[in-house]
Amino acid sequence: MKKNLLTQTMLGLSLMVGAIAISAESAVAQDRFACDTNYMTTNVQTERGSIPLIKWTNRSFPPPYTPEQRCKIVSSRFKKFDDNGTLKYIKAATVNNQPALCVAAYAGGECLPDGLLVTFKPGTDANQTLLRILDRRVWAASGPVPLSSKSRPQSVISQVNGETYVDMERFLSFGE
Repeated sequence: MKKNLLTQTMLGLSLMVGAIAISAESAVAQDRFACDTNYMTTNVQTERGSIPLIKWTNRSFPPPYTPEQRCKIVSSRFKKFDDNGTLKYIKAATVNNQPALCVAAYAGGECLPDGLLVTFKPGTDANQTLLRILDRRVWAASGPVPLSSKSRPQSVISQVNGETYVDMERFLSFGE
C-alpha cells in the first residue's frame, strides 16, 4: 500500500513538474518581439515565421548604446507595448527633438505618453526610415504592401495629415 501511494505521489509530482516546464516554455515561445544577437536584429514572430524588422548596424551612438544594447532596448519596448495591448499603430515623429518611431493609439493620433520605440540620429528622415524598415525587412517575406488613404482602413499603411501610420494589428496578421 505504501509503495502504491509513493508511486502515485511520484507520478503526480512528475506530471506537475512537466506541466510547469511546458508552461514556462510556452511563455517564452509566446514573446512576439525579440532581439536576435546572432544577427543583431529586432525580430517579430508571426504566422509567417520570424521576420527581422530592424538590423542594428549603426555604431555612431555614444556608449553604452552599442548595436547590441539598442537591439535589446528597442526589442523590449516592442514587447512591452505588445504585452500591454498598446501596440496599435507605429508612426514617425520627433521625440525630445530627435527623429523617432513611436506608438499611437489610432491612425492620426499622437505618440502615446512614454510611447517611444526608437530614436534616430539628427537629420534622419524617420518617415522614410519607417517605410524602408517595412519595405526591406518585412514585405520581402510576405508580398507587396497594400497602401491606402484614410478611406481604406483595411490596409496596413495609411497616410493621415501627411503622416504615415502602420497598423500593427493588421501587420502582425498580414498573410495569415
